[in-house]
Amino acid sequence: MVRLIILLQPFSRYLLIAWILAIIIVSSIPSIPSLKLHTANNEIRLDYLIHFLEYGALTFLTFLAFAGERFSLGLKKGLIVTVSIFLFAIVDEFHQKLIPGRSFNYYDILSNITGVIAGMIFCVIIFRVIRGRKIR
Repeated sequence: MVRLIILLQPFSRYLLIAWILAIIIVSSIPSIPSLKLHTANNEIRLDYLIHFLEYGALTFLTFLAFAGERFSLGLKKGLIVTVSIFLFAIVDEFHQKLIPGRSFNYYDILSNITGVIAGMIFCVIIFRVIRGRKIR
């Protein structure tokens, strides 16, 4: 997996742009039904999991695109990137209020932000592993 990430790094900006466009396009589609699992006692909405994965991937691609060949962001750049992703997640949810058949949902924002945090943790761990391998 580490080798794959190293191979993806030169293309990360293009992948990031494509991922952002995909998020915007899917968020702009009117009346998407929410995916649900029905159990004996509950109904589990899968769209929260999708939001989590969507923004975890966005965070990974963003960190990868801005980390450079050293796989390091630094505190200031990392903070700016993280705040930007948080703002994008919130604006994306407000944007859905303008789309017929779509609505604003606080739980979607919570899922987005949880995905961002998980993506950040993943990046910190994997970037340290990569830097450790490059030193050897």
